[in-house]
Amino acid sequence: MPAETARPTDPASIPEQGTQARERKAYFRRLDDGRYAPNDIAGGVWAAKTVSGRILGGLVTHVLEQEQSAPGYRLARLTVDMFRAIPMAPLTVTTALVRAGGRIRVADAHLSHDGTLIGRATAVFLRPSTNAPGEIWRPDRGEWTAPEPGDPRLAAGTVNPRIEGLPMLAGERPDGPLGPTRGVQRGGMWVRELHPVVEGMPMTPLTRVGLVADMTSATTHRGTGGIQYINTDWSLNLVREPVGEFLGVLARDQHAVDGVSFGQATIHDAAGLLGTCTVTALANPGRADPTRFPR
Repeated sequence: MPAETARPTDPASIPEQGTQARERKAYFRRLDDGRYAPNDIAGGVWAAKTVSGRILGGLVTHVLEQEQSAPGYRLARLTVDMFRAIPMAPLTVTTALVRAGGRIRVADAHLSHDGTLIGRATAVFLRPSTNAPGEIWRPDRGEWTAPEPGDPRLAAGTVNPRIEGLPMLAGERPDGPLGPTRGVQRGGMWVRELHPVVEGMPMTPLTRVGLVADMTSATTHRGTGGIQYINTDWSLNLVREPVGEFLGVLARDQHAVDGVSFGQATIHDAAGLLGTCTVTALANPGRADPTRFPR
């Protein structure tokens, strides 16, 4: 990508971290009754005893992929609405097929706790074909190369203890994920998830994308005041299957009026541009507490 828009943090300013995966606790374990019980590492930063919206995205993606995907279709859009705090308690995720067409497959998911609806999602799966003829305008996005495991610039645990990451904020050390930046600058992050979503279940490429989608809000809303907006949703658009373990979230646009904001980021992987994600957010100053990150 163009050097003037985002640059890797100086490698010398980031402590080297080992990247060898070890046996790690999952964010959720599935109970005998089908509910998903969050482990302590799933906590969020906005309120005590709540599940992170990012971790919730991974769970919803996992369940929809397990229950509603079909051979010959790809997930093209996933929209997740989060209209109540997600309690650190057993959660029920139910899915339903809305339409199974020749080219379009649509499914819904409802997330509840003790019978109260606290979130919902819609997944659109499309059958791929070939690109249409002709040329269409698109911006010059430059190149943004994914890191490799073991890259000495990677910082595990300093940005967020649950991920291995490489920030793209010029001159910023990755030791204050919610605090203020030195100036107004474009944000971005390469991320490799360190924990599985559900105990005993493999981490799929699609689930990895579901885990980074919510980072669109932090990437587009962090500034000189720190993180001051909380997102109520996210909508992820994908044009192909994800490749590799590292995923990049790069700020593209943001605007706020009367405490209501939107943020948009592009999503990248080892093969290049993967899709986009858009969030809607509300002003929530002074509420994000980095000490709530699990340690």
